Amino acid sequence: MLTVKRKITYRLYPSKEQGQKLEELLALHCRVYNTFLEEHRRYFEQKLPRYGFKQMCKDSTDWRSSSSLCDVNAQALQVTAKRVSLAFKAFFRRVKQGEEPGYPRFKSAKRFQGWGYKTHGDGWKLFEGKKSNHRLRLSEVGMLIIHGRGRFSGTPKTCEIVRKANRWYVSITFYVKAKDLYRPCGTEAAAFDWGLTKLLTIAKADGSIETIDNPRFLKNSLNAVKNLQRIISLEELKAKEKLGLAVADPLPKGTRLPTSKKLKSLRKQVAALHRKIVSQRHDFYHKLANLLVSRFSVLATEELDVKSMTKKPGPKPAENGGFQPNGAGQKAQLNRSILDASPAKLIQLLTCKAEETGMWVGFANTKIVKPTQRCHCCGSLVPKGLADRIHNFSFCKTTCDRDENAAKTLLRWLNEGYFWSGTAPART
Repeated sequence: MLTVKRKITYRLYPSKEQGQKLEELLALHCRVYNTFLEEHRRYFEQKLPRYGFKQMCKDSTDWRSSSSLCDVNAQALQVTAKRVSLAFKAFFRRVKQGEEPGYPRFKSAKRFQGWGYKTHGDGWKLFEGKKSNHRLRLSEVGMLIIHGRGRFSGTPKTCEIVRKANRWYVSITFYVKAKDLYRPCGTEAAAFDWGLTKLLTIAKADGSIETIDNPRFLKNSLNAVKNLQRIISLEELKAKEKLGLAVADPLPKGTRLPTSKKLKSLRKQVAALHRKIVSQRHDFYHKLANLLVSRFSVLATEELDVKSMTKKPGPKPAENGGFQPNGAGQKAQLNRSILDASPAKLIQLLTCKAEETGMWVGFANTKIVKPTQRCHCCGSLVPKGLADRIHNFSFCKTTCDRDENAAKTLLRWLNEGYFWSGTAPART
C-alpha cells in the first residue's frame, strides 16, 4: 500500500511548570547546536578531519554521560546534530556553486525555534482522542494538552517542538495511506496570473475571466504595527537615557537595555499582531487552494522566483564618486507588498493539494513565455513597464487589462505549448 508523509501542527498548552521545563530543554538544545558549530570551527582551524554527523553523534553520547544533558533524549540530540550537518552541507554547496556562502550562525535561545524527536515512543508519544482533544507525553516534561486536528489519520513517526511568539507547538509527521488523502477534483481547465492589484486573474477555457481580490492582510494592519513600533522606540530611548547614553550612541558590547513591564507588554502586542496576520494569510490560502482544486482538473501558471523578485536594487555609482538614487525606498514598498501576497505559499499549498486530487498543475517558463509582455492574440512581444496596466497592441487591435492578457497567454501556453511563443519579434 502506497504511503506518503503528511504533517499536522498542534498547539501545546503547558502548565507553568511544564513551560519552564520546555524552556530549559530549548536552552540545552540551543547550547548543543552552538557547541557543534564551535567544534566545526575548531576542527577547521586545527586542520583536523571533517567534523561529520557520526562524530557529532559520538560526542553527544559522551556529553550525556558527563554533563547536564543526561536527562535529554539521545535521539533528540541526534536530530539537533543532523540540523547542523545539513546546515554545513548547504554551506559547502553554496561555496561550490559560487553563491553567497552564508556560514551557519550561532543562535541565542530567543532565536532558537525548537528541537525534534526521531521515533514515536522514544522520548515522546501521542495519545489521540475524539475531535481535537489529544495528549502528548514528552520525557522530562510530562503529559501535555494539545489542540488541533487533521483531515486524515495515520501512523505518527517523528515530531518537532517549536516555539513561536511565546507559544508552543508540536508538528507531527504521519505516514498516511494515499487513498485516505483523496480529494474530489473539478472538471474545468484554466490558467491564472498572480499579481498585486488582483491576487489572481483566472482565464478559463470557455473564454470567461474571473478575478480574486488581494486581501492585503499586512497593509490593512500596517498602521497599527507602526504605532506600536513608535511607542516601543520611545520606551527604548528612555531605557538608553537610564544608562547615560545619547540617542545616537551604540550600546556597549555585552550591555543590554533594561526591559520594563511596559516594554515587554508592547513587544507581546506586536508579536500577537504579526501572528494574527500570519494566521489570516494561512487560512485564506488554504481555502483558496481548496477552491481551485475543487473546480479545476487542469491548471497552469508561471514560474515565480520570489527571491529574485524581492531582491534589493544594487548601488548606482555617480560620476563624481558618490551614488545616484537607485529607487531603494520604492522597491522596499514593492517587496513588502509581494511578501504580503506570499505567492510561494499559494503555489506550495496548491501543488500539495493537487497531488491529492490527481489534478495537473503546469508552470510555464517565464523567460520563454513572458506572459506579461506577450500578446495573447498574435504572440508578439509588447514591452510594458510596471506602471502600464493596460495591454494595447495596435498591430492585432487587441486591448485588455494587463493581468487578463497574461492569464490568456498562459492559457494559450497550456493548450499549445512553447512552439507558438518566442518566434515573433518585438513590436511597438
